[in-house]
Amino acid sequence: MNSTLLTKSVGALVKLEWGVEISFDPPFLTGTNKGKPFKIYCGAVEHVDGVIPQIHLMTQDVTNIILLILNKTGNNLVMLSNKTTWKLLTQDVSMRELANGIIYKNEIEYATHTIS
Repeated sequence: MNSTLLTKSVGALVKLEWGVEISFDPPFLTGTNKGKPFKIYCGAVEHVDGVIPQIHLMTQDVTNIILLILNKTGNNLVMLSNKTTWKLLTQDVSMRELANGIIYKNEIEYATHTIS
């Protein structure tokens, strides 16, 4: 999955949903919402036996993670709470734990195949 394409697509959704200006620095989106700065990591992952592997980043100032789960059918694009984001930055997280930490509840299926 192309990081720039995913970040721009997700950024458009965040702009529409929150009504804020976004700065794009793939794989990150940054901006301010209700006076608070945010930095969102946009990434594509695959679960392994129902577990999402730890996300390793060179920065610790990420406020949220938006994940595209490539090998999940149906709703496969989720935005995680601050608490679940921090957990995923420090350890593997089960799909059940991940589901409890979703803050963006709209149903979205992001198509990952190309049309020729």
